[in-house]
Amino acid sequence: MGDRTEPLQSDETPENPFTQNENDLSCRFIREVTAQDVENGVDMQGITWEAFNVTRDGYREVRLAEYMNYENIVPKLNNLTREDLKPVQTDGQYYKFKYTTLTHKCSIVHFQLRNLLWATTRNDVYFTNGTRIGHWNSIRKQTRFELDSQPLGRPQHSFDISTIACKYDFLLAGGLYGEYACRRLDSTTIHHDVITEDNNGITNHIDIIKSRAGPIVAVISSNDQKSRIMDLATLKFTNIYEFDWPVNCTAVSPDKSMLCVVGDDVETKIVDANSGQNITTLVGHLDYSFACCWSPDGLLIATGNQDKTTRLYDVRKMSTTLGVLGARLGAVRSLHFSEDGRYMAMAEPADFVHVFDAKTFERSQVIDIFGEIAGVSFTPDTEGLYIANADENYGCIMEFESISPVNHIENIWL
Repeated sequence: MGDRTEPLQSDETPENPFTQNENDLSCRFIREVTAQDVENGVDMQGITWEAFNVTRDGYREVRLAEYMNYENIVPKLNNLTREDLKPVQTDGQYYKFKYTTLTHKCSIVHFQLRNLLWATTRNDVYFTNGTRIGHWNSIRKQTRFELDSQPLGRPQHSFDISTIACKYDFLLAGGLYGEYACRRLDSTTIHHDVITEDNNGITNHIDIIKSRAGPIVAVISSNDQKSRIMDLATLKFTNIYEFDWPVNCTAVSPDKSMLCVVGDDVETKIVDANSGQNITTLVGHLDYSFACCWSPDGLLIATGNQDKTTRLYDVRKMSTTLGVLGARLGAVRSLHFSEDGRYMAMAEPADFVHVFDAKTFERSQVIDIFGEIAGVSFTPDTEGLYIANADENYGCIMEFESISPVNHIENIWL
């Protein structure tokens, strides 16, 4: 990704009609949208289309025609044809709308970084809000703030949060200048420090996993061309891997033996998790990649790119691409398999989240909304899906539930 001097702005979008009649009474502020509201004809984002001089379908056509995808390697994109894409039926129905809160929305500080939402249970989701991380509970319909990037008594040292992760009772936030803040959810203590002091040390991606040896570790991808493993009990780095380009995302294989690493390059590196030595290189993308993930069984690797595609690779034959999935509007900014391996969510920078049947990738559900997508997260039990929308006027956190839900009893607050 670009350095810190790159404008913190979105891909170019057509004029937003939602600001044209902001004083119209029909544009009154809606605090929430329920499933019953949607059944009664209310837009699930609370957009009062009758107040504007365009219909929803009309504005969708405008967005598709005029949205300009951000590209770093423009000439090569002409080599990708739609014939390269895997045919996918888009009539899948895996999740149904449940609830939208319009009083909470994520903050985006760098337009290429969209992993700003994390669901830890069926009812608890963490999201960025300025220099803080909020915790939305869908039962209480309340938010409380769990972490502030500002060290106590040092307001001048607060930082803009570029990515977050929350798992195994750890909450971790990374910043645009290499900062981080870490908190155990069972403690009020927040640790502040830096991942790197490099002048170009943006924290691009964080994941939290249980290491093969047992300790809980953070896998941190940085713009200073490094992936790092941090022991969260000691906050010490145990491994540092260096690459030839800024690292935008690092995913650890389920058996903890390999890393999939993507960044400011058309190639994807698969390296040994212990030595950092290159095992193989995945090819096929035409621009920079910002997302990657492994299927829970360890057999598939998915990589998301600014060429508006996700590529699938079978680990038993990584020399060729298993399939290419196409986006509709722009770059693939976020990829996640559900923990049971049934689905894979692919988020574009705006408007579209695709949920694929991960057994065949022949069918998907397309969730069609409007606005910048700050993050998407399956719940650990796969029964829920959360989407964060950062639109200036209709930003929200949206909750979806499985079409065939399983009853779970969970603690209201972690």
